[in-house]
Amino acid sequence: MPEIMIILDQLNGAMLIEGPDRLSAETLGRMTELAGAAREIGCARPIEILPPPVATAEERAASDCVRIAGYYHNSLTEGPGRRSSVLFQSCPLACKGCWVPELHDSNAGVLVPASRLAAALLDPDYRRDGVSILGGEPFAQPGALSSLVRELRARGCSHILCYSGYTYEALRERAKRKPAVSDALDELDILVDGPYIEALAVGAGAWTGSGNQRVIDLAATRCKGHVVLC
Repeated sequence: MPEIMIILDQLNGAMLIEGPDRLSAETLGRMTELAGAAREIGCARPIEILPPPVATAEERAASDCVRIAGYYHNSLTEGPGRRSSVLFQSCPLACKGCWVPELHDSNAGVLVPASRLAAALLDPDYRRDGVSILGGEPFAQPGALSSLVRELRARGCSHILCYSGYTYEALRERAKRKPAVSDALDELDILVDGPYIEALAVGAGAWTGSGNQRVIDLAATRCKGHVVLC
C-alpha cells in the first residue's frame, strides 16, 4: 500500500493529504464522504491568497519595495510548524511544470514597501512559527529580499525560510556580483534550493517540490563552512 502524508490543522480542522493520486478511487471516495470535497493546492498555491497590502505612491517612492503577488497565513507545508508566507513576483527560470506560472512575469504583481509587507506577514491575529518567502524567484529581487528580511528581523521574527530555484552554490557565485544576495543569505535560517524538476516530483520531501531540492540549515552552514542539510 502506498505511503501518504496526512496533516491535520488543529486550528481550523483542515486535513492536508500529500499525493492523493496514489490512493485508490474507493479510498478517496470514502475520505470525501467523511471530510467533504477536496481542493487541490501545491507549492506556493494555497487555498486563499490575501492581496498585497495597499500603499500610496508616495510611500512606495520613499521606501524599499518588494514586488509581490500576495501573501497568506497558516501554511503547514512550507517549513517547520505554522508559517506566514509571501509570493514574490518574477522568475527568470520558468521551470517546466511550475505550479505558479502566473508568478513568472516581472511586470505583474504589486510593489509594496518592505516595512508594510513585514507588518502584514507578522499580523498578531495569526499564529506562526516563522515566515516563508516563495516565488516566483525571491533572489530575482535581491535588494528587496534583503530589505524584507531586515524588516522582519527588526519586528522580532525569529525564523525565516526562503525558496530559490538557484542552488546555494550558484547563489554564492551571484553574491560576488550582487552583494544583496549575500546580505540575504547571511540572515536567513533555511534555504530550500534548486529548480523544480517535474520528473522528480514524486521524490519530493515535506517542504520541497521535487526530489533534487535541498533543505539547507544556513545557520549551521555558515558556522561549518560547508552545506549542512536540515
